[in-house]
Amino acid sequence: MMFNNREYCINKRTFHITIILNDWHNPIVPVITYNNIEEQKTLILENNKGKAGVYRWINTTNSKSYVGSANDLRTRFWVYFSNNRLLNSKMLIYKAILKYGYAKFKLEILEYCSTDIVLLREQYYIDILRPEYNVLSVAGSTIGYKHTADTIEKFKTRVFSDETLINLSKAAKGRILSEEARTKISEVRRGIKLSNETKTKLSLIATEREGVKVEVTNIISGEVKEYATLTLAGLGLNVSRTAIKKAISSGKILKKIYLIKKKN
Repeated sequence: MMFNNREYCINKRTFHITIILNDWHNPIVPVITYNNIEEQKTLILENNKGKAGVYRWINTTNSKSYVGSANDLRTRFWVYFSNNRLLNSKMLIYKAILKYGYAKFKLEILEYCSTDIVLLREQYYIDILRPEYNVLSVAGSTIGYKHTADTIEKFKTRVFSDETLINLSKAAKGRILSEEARTKISEVRRGIKLSNETKTKLSLIATEREGVKVEVTNIISGEVKEYATLTLAGLGLNVSRTAIKKAISSGKILKKIYLIKKKN
């Protein structure tokens, strides 16, 4: 009998576990096995509604398998019955189901468990069974996964639509970010070019938020402008919101031309 001592960090909790490998004295006995997926589809969904647990797909043609887990197995199994997912997913298990068909697979519920340990239990079975269709060796993570060069290039050259950028702005409302996170976001945004229309829409969104009213005076021309928020002032002067805030707190002249004050 072989033992494998490992440490796992799941949901910010660290677990030290000893896994028994190749223990033929304790064979895995599934809670239930579905041998006819096509005819038992409705039963599979009904039986597993609201249940958390670990499951295994087994290809009866070549004995290759896939181990997964879910907080709601019914919802997860719905995905496996989705034509769109089968046609578009790059995961090996979806490709295998598409290639061989449901008739060549059986589905096992290895165990039901509480949601707080479901990933730990999935890891247990992955370590013991070594399922061939599992690309990742750590449950619930992308550790060890590498994108292809083609995929990475697509990430670099992808273009966000104006609608997507607007929705991202709305979704970001109310977030509290660390200084490190703000720096990373700033670095990413440097390569994003916004159309004038998008800038206008973002400005309108910004005005809907509660903010500090700003008065900007051009010390050369004497022109005075008012902005409803720090963000709008930044857009108007082509600088960041942070730059506006610093100029107000320090009393320094921004760009050697703009005097910025809070407006009561």
